[in-house]
Amino acid sequence: MSEFLENTEALERIEDDLKWKQDCELKAFHRLAKRLKKEFPKLPLTLLLDGLYANGPVMKVCLKNKWDFMIVLKDGSLACVWQEVKGLMRLNTKGEHRCKKVWQSRRQIFRWVNGIEYEYGQGRGKKVLTINVVICNEIWKETGKKGNIVEKTGRHAWISSVPLNRKNVHERCNLAARKRWSHENNILKEKHQGYHYEHIFAYDFDAMRGYHYLMHIARMLNELMLHSINLIEEIKAVGIQAFLRKFCEVMIHRELDTKQLRLLSESPGQLRLVQEENWPAA
Repeated sequence: MSEFLENTEALERIEDDLKWKQDCELKAFHRLAKRLKKEFPKLPLTLLLDGLYANGPVMKVCLKNKWDFMIVLKDGSLACVWQEVKGLMRLNTKGEHRCKKVWQSRRQIFRWVNGIEYEYGQGRGKKVLTINVVICNEIWKETGKKGNIVEKTGRHAWISSVPLNRKNVHERCNLAARKRWSHENNILKEKHQGYHYEHIFAYDFDAMRGYHYLMHIARMLNELMLHSINLIEEIKAVGIQAFLRKFCEVMIHRELDTKQLRLLSESPGQLRLVQEENWPAA
């Protein structure tokens, strides 16, 4: 599902390109969130978001929709949250909210604070959200340009929708939050690896929308071709003609009617026990 960034008169008056892009993306997020909730009302989602989305309205939408999230918390964002995080971490002298781990040759130290009350808005519109913050400091070694071993350090921080503990911190940070980078790398393939997606192929916006979807279809087919080696055993088993027929059916099959499925799921069910005439007597 895609959401396009569209200009409005208010956005056109913004001269700062970075601010314009951020404003567009935030507005697009709220539009996309409504569409996702409408089409998939009961689907559990985990959103992996960058630092642009570390704000009250975005987190409120996620919590209202019962969506899980891990949002990057930059050093310059949410100063009041950082102040409380640093203060509470100093009080954690027993190391109850701290753990060490070695993952992919990286020595990591996780520290977290749960139950932070974050206030946003002004006056009567002020709202309060309960959030959780985790910080990961890590050290690893890489081979430098001259062949020497170089020790590097990194620091990452995220806002979590659920409290952190020793059992879930690795899963939420290493196996979930960091995967956002691999998702973004997929988009970079369309920009820099032969698709020329940054080029303007049309001045008509409707044509650009169509091109966007065609681009994704072409990318999907290319990825299938690149990974077709994994289908060799299936083709050997059923034959190329049967495989192509099955593939064609999957590609052109009618889309599920989500509205009808929603009505069926919301309608009360009923079980009836009916005795047939030819049932044996007890």
